[in-house]
Amino acid sequence: MKGLAAISIPALAAVMGFTCAHTAQALQTENLLESGATLGFAADAAADSNAYARGTRAINDGRWSDAVTIFSQVANEASEHADGALYWKAYAENKLGQGNAALDTCGTLRRDHPASNWIEECGALEIEIHARNGQPVQPKAESSDNLKLLALATLMQHDEKRALSQIDQILNSSDSSEKLKQGVLFIMGEHHTDTVYPQIARVSLVEGDVRVARGIENKHGKDATWEKAEADLPLESGYSLVTGSDGRAEIEFEDASTIYLSENSVLHFNDLSTTAGVPHTEVALLSGTATLHVRPYVAGEQFLLRTPTDNLLTRYPALANLRISSYTDGIALTTMGQGALGIDGAAQQPLTPGQTLFFKNSRRIMLAGPYQPPDFSAWDQWVETRYSQREKELATVLKESGLPSPIPGLADMHGQGRFFPCEPYGTCWEPTPVSQPKSVSESALLESGRGQPSSTAQAQSATPTATGTRPARQIGFVGKPMPNVSASPYADMNAFWPCISGDVQAMYGRGTTPAASQFQVQPWAWAVCHSGEWLYRGNRYLWVTGRRHHHPPYHWVKSDHATILVPTHPRDVTNHLPVNRTNPVFAVTPKGSRPIERVELERHAPIALMKEPPREFRAESIRPLAPVAEPHMVAYRVQDVATAKGGPVRPGIPITFNPRMQSFMMTQQQMRDGRSVALSVPMNNHSGDLQGRGGGAGGSGFHGGGGASSGSSSGSSHAAASSSSSGAASSSGSSSASSGSTASAGGSHH
Repeated sequence: MKGLAAISIPALAAVMGFTCAHTAQALQTENLLESGATLGFAADAAADSNAYARGTRAINDGRWSDAVTIFSQVANEASEHADGALYWKAYAENKLGQGNAALDTCGTLRRDHPASNWIEECGALEIEIHARNGQPVQPKAESSDNLKLLALATLMQHDEKRALSQIDQILNSSDSSEKLKQGVLFIMGEHHTDTVYPQIARVSLVEGDVRVARGIENKHGKDATWEKAEADLPLESGYSLVTGSDGRAEIEFEDASTIYLSENSVLHFNDLSTTAGVPHTEVALLSGTATLHVRPYVAGEQFLLRTPTDNLLTRYPALANLRISSYTDGIALTTMGQGALGIDGAAQQPLTPGQTLFFKNSRRIMLAGPYQPPDFSAWDQWVETRYSQREKELATVLKESGLPSPIPGLADMHGQGRFFPCEPYGTCWEPTPVSQPKSVSESALLESGRGQPSSTAQAQSATPTATGTRPARQIGFVGKPMPNVSASPYADMNAFWPCISGDVQAMYGRGTTPAASQFQVQPWAWAVCHSGEWLYRGNRYLWVTGRRHHHPPYHWVKSDHATILVPTHPRDVTNHLPVNRTNPVFAVTPKGSRPIERVELERHAPIALMKEPPREFRAESIRPLAPVAEPHMVAYRVQDVATAKGGPVRPGIPITFNPRMQSFMMTQQQMRDGRSVALSVPMNNHSGDLQGRGGGAGGSGFHGGGGASSGSSSGSSHAAASSSSSGAASSSGSSSASSGSTASAGGSHH
């Protein structure tokens, strides 16, 4: 909970639309004017006495003693703005450290001006003072929603049990406004901000030969060191991707940044983690070429790419649109957009789109003699086509959904369904059914939807859809049978609700019925399973747009002898029974002949929330992939590829992979006992290890459709990266680090 007040309150104010001039800053200790806030009383100053105008100038100048004196005079004159003067007097007294005097002044405001609009401002100030003194106030029934939320945020920091009790009362009270309920859910979401989670990252596109090594800690077979990569494959710290002569891959990160990995390239993921909502990305391009479209979206975020000679750092709010080729003796950088490149220890380098510059150890190098750089025109065109299409789709879905920023996988929802208002929850989305006699109206979707479907719908659902999905398997029941859900156009288990984890999916495939023979992953599943919540309406689950999350989008409950999986709901509260338990849910029986089936619990059936997943699902489980041989990997020097036109192509240096060490190795000549010997050594650069030993990430991470992961991220290089780049300074277009050999890539986005 460390830093909850400083982090949560401004964000809470923005989400809830607070109107108080002081409320958004009420629990911060810095000067209002230092954060660029405007006080908004210019009209008052123009209409009132010169004394009031002098008081406002004193506030703006930070002359708190003068402000107290001046506003005391204005208040004593009982002028038109005496109530405002009392608030600003209390504000200045608080700045002087005179908390008790400020509380007394607010008391005078309430007594002498009971109808004043400034009372709420003073209420926020009182909450701040009491919180600073270790005496947080509880929300009062007569307070506004804004003040109740501020009081709850401070109470959460000092007395979690009491705060949770208050939140429970608010959520279960019919007298609570929807604004208040949404606000307390936001506070719950900001709770425990120091937790480290695996970042939401995946291979979003695969073409040709792309192989993956998933780390030494993953239990997927001793002989399966290398596997064939697939689209929607979750990525974690310690993983490696290698492309063959015809292989290409697109990698999507939590902030919607992308890396496009070219043919004959080796990319290692040192650290993919998220702490306090801030993603940290550290990757190493050991060999080959990659195009980066990096756009950090939150303050404190950084994206670090290491090579054998240099490190490139992009920090919020800078962007990077670069093609990077990694060699053993340098890097080649080509900007794909306007901007500048900041290199540590060197002046700013102007970048012309399409121009290639060479660097080694943060210094620009010039190639001597005639040379012919590699032709990347076909690669650049492929990336531009893919990137432009993705950006267009992303912009369209962002506009339709009303989301303030991209969520992972959002572009894949383009053309897959429709968004519509579903108050009081905000905006909902439903996928487009492949075959359905007529569209379901929004009013019907928002009804309970438990009646029998029409005979037409039954006929439509009796045949496989065009996408190859099959009718749902026979439904089992716990207690009262539910309606004939097999007649729904969303009869397929995955279309009904797509976020069943990989380990449960594996059991689903053990069944004997045709419907259980495969579990088809929907193209839009990655987005909806890593953000938002779920409503049950019209005999299906609808997705409610919301923030990204790092926990599974479901709860485990126990009912009699049945283990039940329940989708999350917007009104769910930690340590309370999930709201969707009264709707169709999923019974999981790991050792049964029918391992998973949709069920409906009896209304009065005993239900208990499980504190942790069943034993069968506590250990890390990842989707098995087709095993393949170790890829052929080669590292090159700059002069190996930048040969004169018509000159011979020089051979590269073989790269091997040590499965025991989970490390890429190269042969180097070193002096031993006065003679040169060839040794196999890990690939590093002078500022540190290029290959973090993250293994799998563990704890509460979730990768819908591809597997589940558990624990906090175990990437080993996060701290090292933070310290090596601690001196970096950011600018609007670029930034540079003052330690190591860190370069920063900047440039405008396409």
